[in-house]
Amino acid sequence: MKIHQIEDKDRLKYKELAVKNGTIFNCLEWLNIFGEKLKIFGIYDNNNIMIGGFYLYVDSKAGMKYYRNPPFTPFIGLFFENKAQNKVKSHSFEKSIISQIADFISKLPYQILSIAFQKDFIDMQPFIWEKYKVVPNYTYIIDLSQSIDKINSELASERRNDLKKAYKDKVKVEKTEDFNIVKSLVLNTFNRIKKSIDNYYLDKILFDFAKNNNSFAFTSYLNKTPIATCFCIYDKSTAYYLLGGYDSENRHKGAGALAIWQSIQYAKSLNLDYFDFEGSMVKPIERYFRGFGGDMYPYYTINKAIMPIEIILKFIKRQAF
Repeated sequence: MKIHQIEDKDRLKYKELAVKNGTIFNCLEWLNIFGEKLKIFGIYDNNNIMIGGFYLYVDSKAGMKYYRNPPFTPFIGLFFENKAQNKVKSHSFEKSIISQIADFISKLPYQILSIAFQKDFIDMQPFIWEKYKVVPNYTYIIDLSQSIDKINSELASERRNDLKKAYKDKVKVEKTEDFNIVKSLVLNTFNRIKKSIDNYYLDKILFDFAKNNNSFAFTSYLNKTPIATCFCIYDKSTAYYLLGGYDSENRHKGAGALAIWQSIQYAKSLNLDYFDFEGSMVKPIERYFRGFGGDMYPYYTINKAIMPIEIILKFIKRQAF
């Protein structure tokens, strides 16, 4: 088994495998957003046949080479075909893949590395053995096979009260076709919390990538003024909460919850299986997402830096390094 960056001749094979085994974050339309900074790697068996892949985004931070997830992307998109017929062989095959990736990444010329794996991959022992720091993160996922009444019954009383207030105050929610509204509300939120956002990639996602067959947004209005929004992208099984925002000058306690609730219902109407909040380790955001009643799932981030940078990072970001 070996790993190397895919060549142009392998892009069709990658696309075929990604459609079958990957997520919306593996499709080439998404990956092309990131241009030359994104490196797509193929996983090849002993017969040099591609069986899987993943990607890394190569950035620069304070003049240092920094390997990470692409912007707005929750993980590095690992997927592979596992044809093992029993549990032991399946686990062993997955461990061999993760071991190959850990060995491959250890040889890359990074100064800082911070990447995440989706929730399906929990065996991070090969990275622990290679002296990486493995950090658990968490996301909430709603099972859309349940009835709307059942999903509604799982809402926290606080979220249910948010919705009641929105209805009482005649907040309206509409499916959004003009993504300039989404952009405006997202930027408003990031500016309010004094957090930077990559405008270039935000525009690429909203105005180049987003189509009716891969994205949707719902916006809440009060007196015809847009005050909160929820933007999601989706594949054949899952809708992912990607962006949210609200107007800080026209805040309404229930507007954000109403936009998300409508998005959950719409995802179910598309016959999707899951609604994934994509996780957050920020306490207020985690509590807010938790209130929608999804099941909690762990996923893992892998972090490492060269010495003495890692020593410095242990003081600055001890929870990560």
